[in-house]
Amino acid sequence: MAHGAESGDVPVARFESVPQGMAGAIIGMIVVGLATFAGAVLTDPERAWHAYQFNWLYFTALAQGAVMLAVIVTITRGQWSRNIRRIALSFVAFLPVAYLLVIPMLFMAGRIFPWVTEPVPGKEAWLNVPFLTIRTLVLLGALFGLSIVFARAALRPDLGLLRERMSGRLAALYSRMTANWQGQEREELLAYRKIATLGPVITVTWAFAFGVISWDFIMSLEPHWFSTLIGPFFFMAGFLSGLAATGIATLSITRKLGVADAVGSSQYHDLGKMTFGFVVFWGYLFFSQYIVIWYGLLPGEQSFVIHRFTAPFGIIAKLVFLLVFVVPFFGLLSATPKKTPRLLTFFGGILLFGMWLERYLLVYPSFNVGAQSLPLGWQEIGTALLFAGLLLASLMWFLTRFPVFQIWQPLSEIQLKGVEVEAAVPATKS
Repeated sequence: MAHGAESGDVPVARFESVPQGMAGAIIGMIVVGLATFAGAVLTDPERAWHAYQFNWLYFTALAQGAVMLAVIVTITRGQWSRNIRRIALSFVAFLPVAYLLVIPMLFMAGRIFPWVTEPVPGKEAWLNVPFLTIRTLVLLGALFGLSIVFARAALRPDLGLLRERMSGRLAALYSRMTANWQGQEREELLAYRKIATLGPVITVTWAFAFGVISWDFIMSLEPHWFSTLIGPFFFMAGFLSGLAATGIATLSITRKLGVADAVGSSQYHDLGKMTFGFVVFWGYLFFSQYIVIWYGLLPGEQSFVIHRFTAPFGIIAKLVFLLVFVVPFFGLLSATPKKTPRLLTFFGGILLFGMWLERYLLVYPSFNVGAQSLPLGWQEIGTALLFAGLLLASLMWFLTRFPVFQIWQPLSEIQLKGVEVEAAVPATKS
């Protein structure tokens, strides 16, 4: 089922190597980020690990959110997304890095979690470092592992189509990933069945794993405060970040490869509609959490909000609401910005910066109750550069090895069009 023109051909494009300017930028970000984090550890270790913590939460949720976009549009057979889903899926390359990056936080739990040195009566069974380590590694291992298996299944039919054209390291990689090949049509059928089965499992695992992460890495920072909505608020905000990041990546990647025409305004329009919808949903979750706390007038619940809505963090709270909700809402309200790639990515960039501040706001006030000045400086920005550099390096690792667009198309998607197709292999364009 390697379909021809009737199914809507896509170019077979990938990066032959990391663009020189980008390679230098990535290395620079990682080096500066490492130096900054090391300097922060030497001068103020607590603040350094707090910066590490909220940046890990931001970039990990963003990467998994983009992967979840690929999962959702694949299992729902969203044909509009065919030329976007592989770019979203490329963020899966960061997940093994994120898994390794969580380990130092578990070793340094005493500098991050207040309940390590001041145990909370009645919560010792949950709030202890050994159990935290086990559930974090097991849940993230399950989620990231399932995501990687999904990505491998989605890639395999394309690698089978192209493996004869590869040479060197890519030939060896494609051969390993297409071991026990059973023929193109059979492989496409098996791949479709596998991703259709894995998709719902990953979705449930994502919600549960990231819900627990939000309890441990956000809610437990103020162990007497609790919220039943913090889990959905955390992982759905990550999904919104993944949507925005996918839009930016799509425009940047297709233009650098010279295949910008492969993604049309209608596809950007659909991606923009999803982004707009989840901006509204983020606002709904925020208000749903806030109104219950405000209406209840319970000091134990209000403390979390007070710490974030008063000086010195009040300005950040206002910026988060402005950048994550107000600006994207009114900016993407009409059809034109959604259909215009530059405008869509402009609002996506604003949204991503707002979400970075939102993760900061979820973490930092818990450690700085009563602070007179805003603790936002080179420590936080430098650590963000480290994580951003690692994310970009992971994306380029993926994009220099695999096709940017999904070539094969499940028969079920073709049948939605009511057409019959014959096997064909599209021409290569590198």
